[in-house]
Amino acid sequence: MSPIRSARRAVATALGGMILAAVLPTAQGQLPQPRLTSLARAGMRAGETVEVTLRGTDLEGASRLWFDHPGIRGTHVKGLTFRVIAGPDVPLGQHDVRALGTYGLTNPRTIVVGDRPESMEAEPNNTPEKANPITINTVVNGEINGATDVDCFAIEGKRGQRLFLDVQAERIDSRLDATLRLLSPAGHELAESRDVFGSDPFLDVTLPDDGRYVIKLHDAVYAGSPNHIYRLKVHDGPHLDAILPMAAPAGLNSSGSFTMIGQGLGRDATPDPQLKEEGRTLERLRIAIPLGDEAGLLADSSRFSRLFVPAAAATREGFEPSFVRINWAGAAPVVSNRLFLARAAAPILLEQEPNDDDAHAQTVLPPFDLSGMFDRPGDVDRFRFPGRKGEVWWIEAFAERIGSPADPAFVIQKLGAPGQPAQDLASGDDLPDVGLAARFNTQTVDAALRWQVPEDGRYQVLLSDLYGSQRGQPRLTYRLVIRREQPDFSLIVLPENPKDVDAVTVRAGGRAAAVVAAIRKDGFAGAIRVEARDRPPGLHVPPVTIGPGQIVAPLVFEASEPAQSTVETITLVGSSRFADRKHDLSYLAGAVPLGPAQAHEAKAGGMTWPPYPNPMVTTPVIAPARLFRGFAVGVLGEPSPLALRAEPPSAVVPRGGRLTLNLTVTRRAGFDEAVVATATDLPPNMPAATVTIAKKAQTAALTLSVPRNVPPGIYTFLVRGTGAYPFSKDPKAKTKPNVSLTEPSNPITITVH
Repeated sequence: MSPIRSARRAVATALGGMILAAVLPTAQGQLPQPRLTSLARAGMRAGETVEVTLRGTDLEGASRLWFDHPGIRGTHVKGLTFRVIAGPDVPLGQHDVRALGTYGLTNPRTIVVGDRPESMEAEPNNTPEKANPITINTVVNGEINGATDVDCFAIEGKRGQRLFLDVQAERIDSRLDATLRLLSPAGHELAESRDVFGSDPFLDVTLPDDGRYVIKLHDAVYAGSPNHIYRLKVHDGPHLDAILPMAAPAGLNSSGSFTMIGQGLGRDATPDPQLKEEGRTLERLRIAIPLGDEAGLLADSSRFSRLFVPAAAATREGFEPSFVRINWAGAAPVVSNRLFLARAAAPILLEQEPNDDDAHAQTVLPPFDLSGMFDRPGDVDRFRFPGRKGEVWWIEAFAERIGSPADPAFVIQKLGAPGQPAQDLASGDDLPDVGLAARFNTQTVDAALRWQVPEDGRYQVLLSDLYGSQRGQPRLTYRLVIRREQPDFSLIVLPENPKDVDAVTVRAGGRAAAVVAAIRKDGFAGAIRVEARDRPPGLHVPPVTIGPGQIVAPLVFEASEPAQSTVETITLVGSSRFADRKHDLSYLAGAVPLGPAQAHEAKAGGMTWPPYPNPMVTTPVIAPARLFRGFAVGVLGEPSPLALRAEPPSAVVPRGGRLTLNLTVTRRAGFDEAVVATATDLPPNMPAATVTIAKKAQTAALTLSVPRNVPPGIYTFLVRGTGAYPFSKDPKAKTKPNVSLTEPSNPITITVH
C-alpha cells in the first residue's frame, strides 16, 4: 500500500477503533456550534417519504432542513425527527442535508436517493440464525451500533445467479470501516471484501447452489456507535466497472459514443472473454451519452456531482453518467452505479493492447488524453512519441482523481539506436498536498511531472500500477495526459475551523468568516479576486483577494439588521483579471504579470470528521474531507453581541511603511466587556499586531508595520475581536458563565509595493 493510502487507512482505523460517544463535545468556553454527526436513516427511494432522525451536538431548536436539491423537502415532526420526501425527479445518488437550529447551521451529512425499495435493519440480527430476511434488488439502511456488533441478513438465492453486494459507509460520511462476508447455505464462507471503493467493500459473486445465503457485516476492528451507519444494496445489476474513453470533449451539444464495461447490462451487451474481474467475464455495451452544457460537462462538477468526491479529487471537471437497463419483461427500468467522465484536456485516444514490450509499444503524438487500464498482472504500458528540443509538456496520470483504485507511476525514457537500451530521464509518482494540510488534504497517489524535452529524438513513457505484479483487472483504469503548459487555478471554499467539522453561521448585524483556497496549476502565481455572484438580499459578501503565490484568503459574510433565520446558498467566482487590474500594475510592474483572463466558480468542501493524530504513523494527519454540494450559510435572526469594523477597507502601502486601522466596536445583547482586537491572515513576513478596546470605549487605532521583505502584491486580511460574553443555554438561568466570543471585522485589502 502506498504511503498516502497507508496514512489514510491508519487514520480510518484509528477513527473506527475509538469507542466514542454518539456525539462530539462542544468546545469548552465557546458559543455552541451545532454539528451533525449522522442520520439514523441515510437514504430513501425517489418518490417516497421516510422519517429521518438527526444525531449530533448543540442541535436544540432544529426545526428546518436544508437540502442541496429543491426536490427534497423536510417537515419537522418532533424533537430531532423529520419527515423527508424526495420527489420522483430528484437525481439519484448522494445529496447533502444540513439542519438549522437555535445555534445556527450544521455541517452537511449525506442522504442517498435511490431507485430500489428500501428498508431498515432490525435488531437482534447478530448471528446467521437471527439474520434479517431481505429481498434481492433492495437496500437496507443500518448501523453497527456498538462494539462487537455484527449485522446479518439472509437472501434466497439460485444456483448460477450473479449478485452484487455493495456497502456504502465511507461514501456516506460514516465512521464504519466495513468488512463484508457471504456465507453459503451450509454456513461456509464464500467470499470476503474490504477496501474496494475507498474503505467500502463490494462483492461480485455467482451463487453455487439454491438456498439461503447469509450476509455478515461488521467493522474491521469491531468498533461501533450510532455514527457507524451504512447502506447495503443487494442486486443483480446493472453494475459498471469502467467506461471507455474516460474523457469527453467539451463544447459538444450532441452525443458521444462510449463503451460501458460491467455486468447485467441487458440483452444488447456482449460478453468479452478478454475482460475478467476476479475470473468473471465482463460485458461490453456501446452507447451514446449526451454531451454539452445540458449534461453538465462544461459546468463546475461540484454543482452536479452525485458521487462521493474526496479532497484528493476536488479539482476534477466533468460529469457522471450512469446506465439505464430496460427490463424487457415489463418491470421498471433500473439504473446502474455512476462513473466519472472527465472533461478532456487534449485530443482523445484509447490504449491499444498489446503495448507491453518494445516490439509492440503504442505510437502517439502529443498532446493527447489517453484512456487505458491495467487489466492483468504485470501490465506495463508503453507509449512512444517524437520530441523537439525545448518543448515543455505536462505529463499526468489520473486514477484516484477519477475514481479508479489504480496507483499509477511512470518513467520517461529516451530511445537509443536500435539494439541500444533506453535511457531513464525522469519519473512521476505520488502528488503532495497543495498546502491545505489536515482541513482539506489534496495529496493523491496520482502522478504528474513538468518535463522539458532535452534534445530532438524519440521518447517513451512507461506507465504501470504500483502493485501491478500482484493485481490486474478492468477496474484499474487510468488517463494518461500529455498536454501543453496551461497556468490556471481552482477554488475551494472551506469552513474557517482547521481543527474540527464546522459550518458558517452569521447573526443579525454581525459577521462570520470562512476560507477560500486556491489550488494553483502549472505555475500560476497571480492574484485572484473572489466575489459573490447573485448574493441573496440581506447578506453581504465583500470581495477578497488571494495574493500572488498565496494559497488562502479569509472570506467574510455580513448579515443585515434586522434579519430572519434562514439558509442561503452562496456562489463565489474567482477572477485572475479584475477590471484588467490596471490600477495594480503601477505598483506590481515586473512582479506579477497580468497573464490571461481566468474565471472559475468556487467549489465547496470541508472535513467530514475532525483530524485524529495517530502515533502509529509519521505522515501528516489527514482528516476525512470531501466536496460539498453548494456552500451554505446559516443566518440567525437574533442580534450578534459583537460587531467590529476596520477603516479603511483598502489601502496601498510601500514596503517599509505602516498602516493604521481605525477600529469601531458595536456591543449588543448583553455584551459590554473589553475587546482584544488582533490582525490575522496577514501577508507573508508581516508581523501581527494587537490593541485592546476598553470596556467603555467604542474605538481604537491598530497600527501595522509592513517590512521590506513582504512580497509585492495584493492581500486580504482581517482583524478579529475577542471578549468575554455571559452565556447559558438556559434562558432563565440566574447566572451565566462567560464564554469567549470572537467576531471578524470586515476584510481589509492591502496592496504592497
